[in-house]
Amino acid sequence: MVSINIELPKKIESQLNYLEIISKRPKSFFIQEALKRYWEDMEDIRDALESKKDEGKTYTTEELSQELGLK
Repeated sequence: MVSINIELPKKIESQLNYLEIISKRPKSFFIQEALKRYWEDMEDIRDALESKKDEGKTYTTEELSQELGLK
C-alpha cells in the first residue's frame, strides 16, 4: 500500500476526527472509501458520455412525439 500526505481544510479534518472516534476506524478508511466512490462515479459519467456519443441524433420530447405520430 502507498502512503500519501495531503493537506485538508480544517472542517474536513474535524469531520474525519469525529468519524474516527465514533466508528473506531482510521481516517484512512474514510478517505479510501471516498476515493473509491469518486472513481466509480467518474467511470459512470465516462460510460454515459461514451454511450451518448454513440447514439447519434437526440430528440426533444416534442420532436419524438411528432416522429411517433403522437401529435
